[in-house]
Amino acid sequence: MAETRIPERNELASELEDPPRIGASAFLYESVFGLLQRKIASGAMPTGAVLKEAAVAIHLNVSRAPVRRALAMLAERGLLRPADGQGYVVGEAIPRPLSARELHDILAEATEDISRSATWERIFSRVSGEVTALLPFGTYRIQEAELGDHHAVSRTVAREVLWRLMDVRLIEKDRKSHWIAAQMTARVVRDTLEMRRVLEPQALANVAPLLERSWLEDLARRIEAAVARFPACGAAEIDAIEKDMFGTMYAGLRNTRMLGSIRRNQVALIVPRLFRRHFPVRDDLPSLVAYGQIVRLLCAEALEAAQILLRTQIERSEPLVLARLRVLSILPPPATQPYMIAVH
Repeated sequence: MAETRIPERNELASELEDPPRIGASAFLYESVFGLLQRKIASGAMPTGAVLKEAAVAIHLNVSRAPVRRALAMLAERGLLRPADGQGYVVGEAIPRPLSARELHDILAEATEDISRSATWERIFSRVSGEVTALLPFGTYRIQEAELGDHHAVSRTVAREVLWRLMDVRLIEKDRKSHWIAAQMTARVVRDTLEMRRVLEPQALANVAPLLERSWLEDLARRIEAAVARFPACGAAEIDAIEKDMFGTMYAGLRNTRMLGSIRRNQVALIVPRLFRRHFPVRDDLPSLVAYGQIVRLLCAEALEAAQILLRTQIERSEPLVLARLRVLSILPPPATQPYMIAVH
């Protein structure tokens, strides 16, 4: 029996170029199907086990619709049979309901195998870009249902995207429970940079022993090449370097609370990224030089010096970030998406 093929991430990414008008379960049900099929074939899911869509959905952290379809497909292929009550039974053995703990043990480590690119992850980066592009220009209300319609996903998926955006402080909820993308102000920039000066040097110390020397060496060479070619290196290359410096660098942090706080307080990084979209690369050379020095210090295991330089670099960046924010705020705002309404 041929196994259902689960689309790779790069294939799913190509769907974003011209997304079809499909429901939230497209592709996701195939991932659920493939996962359960493998669990049954390997014996990890025992024969006789009773599977109910609600319980499976909870343990895989997905909605019930793709689970319902996946279970029906498994039944069509003879791997499951309808239970006397609700749900399905694995194989032909005597039905045996699984405890919540048993089902958790079977499926918990598999949740990362579920391709969620058809749901919130499929549109998250696009929505994030649409929202951040407007932050310097004003305050906007995001309409949940219209967001789902615009991106061809269910309202449940749209809501998940909005909660994720709130987790990283790009949006908030007002007293009427409206989703609001508030204008970025000088006060926000100052406050977040202050938090970065406190958090990131310590995070660097925590994560430094986990960083691969080859990765650091490669990053250092990329930064030095950008410095040598500046300004011809261009905005995209600088964006990629900053993503690695302040994103990938901390990704291995075991303190997830610290990592979450760092991510929430990096909102000011949006300003230079947006500025480089509108204006030629000009004032980023000192930052690039500092990035290269920090990485070289890490390569040399001079951690304390790297921490001091990182803290100094974040502090020195404040006047430039604020100046760029002022310039951006007087530009004509970009066109809004149909799900966004300007709040005056």
